[in-house]
Amino acid sequence: MNNLPKKFIFLSEIINLPVIDANSGRKIGRVGDLAVSLKEMYPKVNTLIMRSKIKRILYLPWKNVKMITEGKGIFLENTPDLLIENGKLPENEILLKESFWDKQIVDIHGSKVVRVNDLHLLREGQNLWVVHMDIGITGLLRRLGFLKIIDSFIKLVSSYELEDRLISWKFVQPINSTIGNDALSLKVHHSKLAELHPADLADILVDLGTEERINILKSLDNATAASTIEQLPSKIRLQVAELLDQKQLVDIINEMAMDEVADLLSQLPKKKVNALFSRLPQDKVTQISELLGHARHLAGSIMNTEFIAAKHNETAGVVLEKIKKEARRKETVYYIYILDDNGLLAGVVTLQQLLIAPAEKIISEFMRKRIAKVRINTNIKDVAEIFYKYDFTVVPVIDKFGKIQGIITMKDAFESVFHQIRKETEQIQ
Repeated sequence: MNNLPKKFIFLSEIINLPVIDANSGRKIGRVGDLAVSLKEMYPKVNTLIMRSKIKRILYLPWKNVKMITEGKGIFLENTPDLLIENGKLPENEILLKESFWDKQIVDIHGSKVVRVNDLHLLREGQNLWVVHMDIGITGLLRRLGFLKIIDSFIKLVSSYELEDRLISWKFVQPINSTIGNDALSLKVHHSKLAELHPADLADILVDLGTEERINILKSLDNATAASTIEQLPSKIRLQVAELLDQKQLVDIINEMAMDEVADLLSQLPKKKVNALFSRLPQDKVTQISELLGHARHLAGSIMNTEFIAAKHNETAGVVLEKIKKEARRKETVYYIYILDDNGLLAGVVTLQQLLIAPAEKIISEFMRKRIAKVRINTNIKDVAEIFYKYDFTVVPVIDKFGKIQGIITMKDAFESVFHQIRKETEQIQ
């Protein structure tokens, strides 16, 4: 079980939390607001504004926050030396609740769009950065304390689910008083807004500094860190691999798709790769080495060697059990590749077919025998053309004998061919 604290927290989950002296356990007040610095792309929380029991407003440096516990409180160290009454924020800092809650967002043409109901903060240890503005109904319900009740009721009477609607911080900025004191400006037209998923850290990491980026990746569980690194631009991905502790990098590599690992290691110094190989399981080293041995313009260089295969004489029930055991470590489980007695690719079935087939039915009785496939030495441009022509999402890769060696996803094929075309164009210029 993952016992790490959640990576995101909403401002509404912090406002009004008890502020507690970590040494004595005594409650000394409640959170009134947070102040952030505007120096970086994503504002970092620097100051805690606290309402004391006797209604005093006190300013406390955020660096002295020892622990944040959702629903319980914020614990401080050295509190007697910290309390500054009626403090004044530096010029480059602003209050979050006061500045943004209930403010209208207007687009670049001055047209009113939506209201800010909450702020979404990224956590790394006790550090907090503002990364999104919540413009959805869930933000307002969360602030009012009704979100859990209403969400439970909706799920009880329908299949509808409430979802957060988030705007990236980098698209929003305060505007001058000519439009009004209660307005924010959108840096792009509102038609270009995307609702971002909270788990998508890659876009945020690109805009953070190197040290903060590494610290956040270190605080993630290995599976999440692997997924995030796979989405980073090549240059930043390489930088991360160079700076991460070798043990953690190995743990992360063990969670990555094989083609992504090969792509990453192909850019690292040979000495670094050999050091990583000494820590990786031998079967994984063999797979990576084979992928690295293929020319970068051929299908073998972008295939993923982790896929699910089954024998033609196995039953649907047996194959489903195999999928349950292996699914977590596979890039895709929608297709199951069927092998004959000689280990050659004989057919394919989909997960949907397996789910509706009787458990005792033999796979060969309903598998599809005509399969679109590519050879290891097929040019990646030809692979991309197959995806475009037939609208596939995954194709298997076979060797000259007909044995399946891996799979290629549509995403990997198009990303690779785009990279190749761009490189060729740059060489011509």
